Amino acid sequence: MKCSNCRTVAYCSKKCQKDHWTVHRPMCKIYSPDEVWGIRILSNNGATATIGDLSQYFRHELIRVSSTQSIFTQGEECPVTRRIGIPLVIYSTGVCCAHATGLNEIAVKLRVEATDGFAPDMWLHKPGECLVVRKDRKPLTRELLEALYRFISSLMSYPISDKGWASWHGLLNPSVWQMFAKRYYEDQENAGREGFDCFFPLVD
Repeated sequence: MKCSNCRTVAYCSKKCQKDHWTVHRPMCKIYSPDEVWGIRILSNNGATATIGDLSQYFRHELIRVSSTQSIFTQGEECPVTRRIGIPLVIYSTGVCCAHATGLNEIAVKLRVEATDGFAPDMWLHKPGECLVVRKDRKPLTRELLEALYRFISSLMSYPISDKGWASWHGLLNPSVWQMFAKRYYEDQENAGREGFDCFFPLVD
């Protein structure tokens, strides 16, 4: 069964569709193959809440793929999310045009290198508001992006080493991400947050 309004999402049952409505609602509109749903990440001073309340930092945004300033041609891949099976592309005007526009802790962590856990210098110097999309052009939800940020943040306490399973490199794989995401979604659902009531397979 497909959503009767946008016809872009399929469900196995009415209950599944109802449970997913909170997540799907912001993106429920008919759009062309030249459009993709991404997330705008507000800068640290662009949101009214502390970094602990990530929902205040994320805004769904419909992005035109064929734009002359397309995120797919000017953005950068997120190495860590690619390693765990979710290919994200992130774009910052501040980084692309080499001028500081405001701190963005969330964007910096999404952009860290898989090799050493550090973001490139330009991302540390005020990238400002950023846009994020999936490279495979699947819709990106705020809930998924939040879980990815929390996952990368949790990895920061592990040593950057090639030795042992419990190291930065040992943890950068889809299985560890799946375990973390499932637990994170369950914790958020138990806390009464909408949109986390269904955990769907999050890798290709």
